[in-house]
Amino acid sequence: MAKIIRVIPVIIFAALTTTSTLKASPAYQDQKPEKTVIDTDKETGVKKKKKKKSTTPDTQLIVLPQILQNNSQLNTPAVISNISLVTTTPTTSKGSATASKTPGISIFPAAALGPSATATAGQLVISEFRVRGINGLNDEFIEIFNNSGADHTVTAASGTGYGVAASDGTTRCSIPNGTVIPNRGHYLCVNSVGYSLASYPAGNGTTATGDATYTTDIPDNAGIALFNNNSGGASYSLANRLDAVGSTSEANTLYKEGTGYPALVPFSINYAFYRDTCGKQGSITTMGPCPTGGSLVDTNNNAADFIFVDTNGTSAGAGQRLGAPGPENLSSPIERNASFDGQLLDICVAAASPPNRVRDFTSAPAQNSTFGTLDIRRTIINNTGGNVTRLRFRVVDITTFPAPSGIADLRPRSSTPVVVTVDRPPCGSGTSNVTVQGTTLEQPPSQPNGGGFNSSLSAGVVTLATPIANGASVDVRFLLGIQQTGLFKFYLNIEALP
Repeated sequence: MAKIIRVIPVIIFAALTTTSTLKASPAYQDQKPEKTVIDTDKETGVKKKKKKKSTTPDTQLIVLPQILQNNSQLNTPAVISNISLVTTTPTTSKGSATASKTPGISIFPAAALGPSATATAGQLVISEFRVRGINGLNDEFIEIFNNSGADHTVTAASGTGYGVAASDGTTRCSIPNGTVIPNRGHYLCVNSVGYSLASYPAGNGTTATGDATYTTDIPDNAGIALFNNNSGGASYSLANRLDAVGSTSEANTLYKEGTGYPALVPFSINYAFYRDTCGKQGSITTMGPCPTGGSLVDTNNNAADFIFVDTNGTSAGAGQRLGAPGPENLSSPIERNASFDGQLLDICVAAASPPNRVRDFTSAPAQNSTFGTLDIRRTIINNTGGNVTRLRFRVVDITTFPAPSGIADLRPRSSTPVVVTVDRPPCGSGTSNVTVQGTTLEQPPSQPNGGGFNSSLSAGVVTLATPIANGASVDVRFLLGIQQTGLFKFYLNIEALP
């Protein structure tokens, strides 16, 4: 193999004064689907939309859209407003999603997979992978996601399980018959020769070790496919394929969908391709809510469905954006957006105001906060029907490096608990102090530039010993370093375990 010269980009940002005013866009004011009326912003004198709440339940994900608009000519304290919460599609009495979908985006398959049936195409999918890492060409993993709408017990069409094979036709790992993959849960295959992310947090006291392992390298840019059997040979056919992902340089169309993702320069960096869970194809500049509402995208086109990230924001050929691998296995927390509600920390004051949101101009370049920080506080309510013992939040959409001028560059970072004074209902009757728990940017991989796309933030106060009971809540904060001011967005999926 030809010697590869690793190129790490130098991250340079335009200088902006710390006296810049951060003005808000007039969008997404409230927490529920709303009826719109026109009112005037008392701070700016600009007409904006003011909302009346409806009774539709089920908050989907935490959203901070289209904010941090810089105006360097105004020498006044920062004003940041318009945080909202996006809601799910309405649910049936059984809690399943309705048939409402975004055109061209598969959020749920047409029918849930039965517990004893063999999976069909699209019901189990490859959700994240890489075929190289900081440990070299064997630093690999392949993550499988259960997108069927129900728990699934593996039942192979032939052989002893479902097979994960590379385009050389060789099975790398199998998911054995009888394995139960929870609805929206994961199964993880890793190359045990070089896999470097086994310490990434998973469930309670567990980490992202492989549920299955292999030792034969998958070549750079080669295709990978998941089949409903592990018999190999002619049994690895299109009729038996559940999902596939490969690059444009992969010649065997059985091992990719569409034309494939853009082929990579094989840098040994902490990268991953992960399946889009927002619907914007990893765009840093596309504002507004996530079209999928936090559910994964499966258009049968690898180029549209997968997003390239790495911890240095490297330009390797498949789009450049700061982010991190986040391999998940059978023990990992599961996306539970519809089972949680999110409220402002202090619902008696505006979303833009402290203590719900705090802008600190203190420069801290070593913490990826050259232009200070944005501190978001929320109350997260457990509506799962039982205790929650593990709670974390995954970044599914964000403005980050390399953000163009006028777009904010945000870096999620770890935070510690703070004591905050709130005025809670009945509003005006008195204040009290509450502890807002910090969240931790989960590593490895090491994220020296701060978090980005696909990074996860853990609420460490929630444990087996200190669970959140059904109906109870926890106050949490999300601390974002600001490396460049401008319009911003910040969307999180909620992941949890009982």
